[in-house]
Amino acid sequence: MSSTTPTKMGLSSLTVFVALNMMGSGIFLLPSNLAGIGAISIYGWLISTAGALAMAITFSKLSFLCPKEGGMYAYARDGIGEYAAFTETWCYWLSLWVGNVAIAVSGIGYLSYFFPGLRDPVTGAVAAIVAIWFFTFLNYPGAGFIGRMQRVISLGMLIPVGGMALLGWFYFHPGYLGAAWNVSGKSGSDAIMASSALTLWAFMGLETACVATGVADNPKRNVPLATMMGTLFAAAVYIASTLAIMGVVPGKELASSAAPFSLAAKYMFGDWAGSFVSVCAVVACLGSLNGWILTTGQVSKAAADDGMFPKIFAETNRFGTPFKGMLLTAVLMTGVGVMTMSPNLAQQFQIITLLCIFTNLVPYILALAGIYPIMRANKVGQSEFRRYGAIAFFALIYCFYATAGSGKDTIFYGSLTMLASIPMYALIRKRASASAEAEKGADAVMALRPE
Repeated sequence: MSSTTPTKMGLSSLTVFVALNMMGSGIFLLPSNLAGIGAISIYGWLISTAGALAMAITFSKLSFLCPKEGGMYAYARDGIGEYAAFTETWCYWLSLWVGNVAIAVSGIGYLSYFFPGLRDPVTGAVAAIVAIWFFTFLNYPGAGFIGRMQRVISLGMLIPVGGMALLGWFYFHPGYLGAAWNVSGKSGSDAIMASSALTLWAFMGLETACVATGVADNPKRNVPLATMMGTLFAAAVYIASTLAIMGVVPGKELASSAAPFSLAAKYMFGDWAGSFVSVCAVVACLGSLNGWILTTGQVSKAAADDGMFPKIFAETNRFGTPFKGMLLTAVLMTGVGVMTMSPNLAQQFQIITLLCIFTNLVPYILALAGIYPIMRANKVGQSEFRRYGAIAFFALIYCFYATAGSGKDTIFYGSLTMLASIPMYALIRKRASASAEAEKGADAVMALRPE
């Protein structure tokens, strides 16, 4: 008999893995939002790339120092404490289901290419809500076929985004960028800050890059290198495709488009290309929505299993699916879809995206800050402590910068949702204390019984 050693991923395959893990359907409506700011948003892309790179490197280091289940939750808990871990879980869960609404809106936006009536604010919002409930019920028996094919379905985003990054430059009009350099009505620095917050949306999920540690060949060398190169590759595709669209479609038309990649493809090759790109985008967005609804349900179930969320989120049906928690989350997503209804889908997408970014930045900040006590606990060398400490510090500065760029309204409503974690934590702690006292009392009674 012969034994086989599992194949490890080398630097090149690991880089591709990290890049694809990071890239998703979040890019599909960003060109419209950024067109509302102007071509000056290129600086926002560069700042976000640097920030994303610093965060990804910090998380890859944390994956070595704190190789425990839970990822960012474990970093916040071990580095700062239990309440920080609860806040991290709470905000991360919020960012997941708020982000699901943004994905649904993005998918409906591209579906409106075929059904123009969906561009109506009420009709579009209702369609997005219907999509949310459809995929929630589709997850009743578990992951299912679509869930298992999630990664393949999501690759549909590479066709329009990658194609635009490569081919858009052959139809590029430099004058379009100059004519719409800064149309935000803000100063240059404020416009760059606003675009930095928006462009971070495209990098959401960068913390998952550290999952490659277990399958990497020479992980101490290759994981940080692959993380850097994967992030830079994703950024290059994002920047190239966004700028190409801004040079293919006039700024005013692009800013109001609910399907910017389809519109650009139509400008370049005609109606057939616009239809083809729309199909790819709809499949990528709605297929991604299915998987993220499943992920959101599993995250809340894990939190409930740990006693951090109400027990209803841990209850499962006969298929092992936490369906009751998923239904409650669908109700919350419906509320966000209604409350953020805007004159067009692009504006609704921007509102939801900024709220999602805020609720994701809080977990990032808590997890990043945990690296300092975790490095001390692991007794890393001084040079290593200074190097990774400086990278983490830059990542934290970027997080606060992006938070400020999300806008006063987003910070206000985001802070309210974050503060809601305080009474929730107090309630959970009270129940945990009561349960511990009950167990202690039962143990005392058992000890008094004669044998």
